[in-house]
Amino acid sequence: MISKMPLCVAPTLLQQQDALASLRHTQTSSSLEFDYFFQNVEHNAASQSQSQSPSTAALISQLSSYSYFSPTQMPSCIVVSISGGQAAGKKMVQAAVAGRLRELSGGRLRITCLSMGDFVKRLGESEREEARSGGRDMDCIEAYDLDHLALTIQNIKSNQPNITLPKFNILTFQHDDQEVPLLPTNDLGETGPTDVLIVEGCYMLCEKRLVEMADIKVFVDVNADARLGRRVVRDTEERGIPLDRVFDQYLRFGKRAFEGRIEPAKSRADVILPRGVEGAAIDLIALGIWDDISAKSDSVNNFSGGLSAEHERKALLVGKTVGEKQTISIGEVDLERFYDPI
Repeated sequence: MISKMPLCVAPTLLQQQDALASLRHTQTSSSLEFDYFFQNVEHNAASQSQSQSPSTAALISQLSSYSYFSPTQMPSCIVVSISGGQAAGKKMVQAAVAGRLRELSGGRLRITCLSMGDFVKRLGESEREEARSGGRDMDCIEAYDLDHLALTIQNIKSNQPNITLPKFNILTFQHDDQEVPLLPTNDLGETGPTDVLIVEGCYMLCEKRLVEMADIKVFVDVNADARLGRRVVRDTEERGIPLDRVFDQYLRFGKRAFEGRIEPAKSRADVILPRGVEGAAIDLIALGIWDDISAKSDSVNNFSGGLSAEHERKALLVGKTVGEKQTISIGEVDLERFYDPI
């Protein structure tokens, strides 16, 4: 079995030589298929002038044989999971990817967004009071009803009728009495099955069922200081939690959950975003998804690709490099730290 290999894409100049050096540095004895890949890339690079680095076109041509899906295995509903620590900006990435996909499809894609935060286990009155006082751990994986979330994702993928979605009020720690019926609709007002399902949550990479259901797995890896700062602003201004309680909950629950469960699972991701929504990350992910949708032998709703040459180049960087064998990271990364096996 070929091991999962990281591919580091520099944020601006796409320094292929550095990327190839990083890949070769992290090769293992089981990565036989990549030996052929390196030989071809290096052979093409050697044919160029000694004063020039390998062109982007040379790298892309070698990557063009890889794709998220083969045309015959393209799912009717693509599931994108977005994981990361608390206050890492997962909802921002979710909204940005959904918005970019709508632009690329001219509003024809039916996109459904789910949040793991709505699938918190139902609490009794005494449990809600404990949560409001800050004494209950609401950051741990046990706080979520993962069975309900997994079933909902499966029902959406298989286009089951009469799907309803829970809504959780974080201020009262209570679910709404009535669940919301799901009616996938695109920007043109057309209803039908969900084309792209985007699910965000801290533990999307920690539960085997959720990992296996996701076709594309994204990890938002914002540093701890930035996440803590966002959490302080969010909890004090939006949720009215006293500052001392915010720090207490973070140190007692949030930090432990991230370091013990969430961060180690990022090696299961296909795409790692060290800078969140900044830079070209969202554009690259959306173009990769759209390129695969357009490549279906029987296209979704008679979509035509219509990508420009520049968009096709960007789509290749994600759509043709992310799969079982590789991880792509958008931004500057510490490969030794990011890709330790779990």
